[in-house]
Amino acid sequence: MRDSIRIALAITLLAVTSVGNAFAEDAKSSFTSDVLTNLERTGEKLLALAETTPEDKFSWRPNDEVRTLSEVYMHVVGTNILLPVAMGAAPPKGLELPENPFALMSEWEAKVTTKKEVVAKLRESLDYAAEAIGSIEDLETEVDIFGPPSSKRAWILVVLTHAHEHLGQAIAYTRTMGIAPPWSRSAN
Repeated sequence: MRDSIRIALAITLLAVTSVGNAFAEDAKSSFTSDVLTNLERTGEKLLALAETTPEDKFSWRPNDEVRTLSEVYMHVVGTNILLPVAMGAAPPKGLELPENPFALMSEWEAKVTTKKEVVAKLRESLDYAAEAIGSIEDLETEVDIFGPPSSKRAWILVVLTHAHEHLGQAIAYTRTMGIAPPWSRSAN
């Protein structure tokens, strides 16, 4: 009788574990899918706004204490690449990271300034971020990137919210220049 109870408990435990693992996998898949869908929409807006903005406006900034428009976009590029790498994703092919990868962001912001270069790098970084985020499996693992350690899930949200934050900044910049985002223009 005891063996029957032990076998029944073992089967129940296996079933619960299997259901729990399936639920966790579905939750990971759903979370990742939601993030990637939202990042794609945000990326489309970033690209549309960058493509709409005249070349000579990429060096515009409201004052000397903040980034130029091209620097804003390149800052997004850096985050789209460096945070997934810091979470364990493989870096883009051909990219060698220096000892201080965040110094690379400053370098990109200073050196990649033309509209053509910025738009190309922004597009590449969005494609990379989508692929890299999709490859991250262990979402609950804590990583120490900067600040207090957080789960990879939390850092993935930082990539997404960071893109939103700087989309808002780019919208404010371009509206100050008299440029309306293409998706907000009335269809007259």
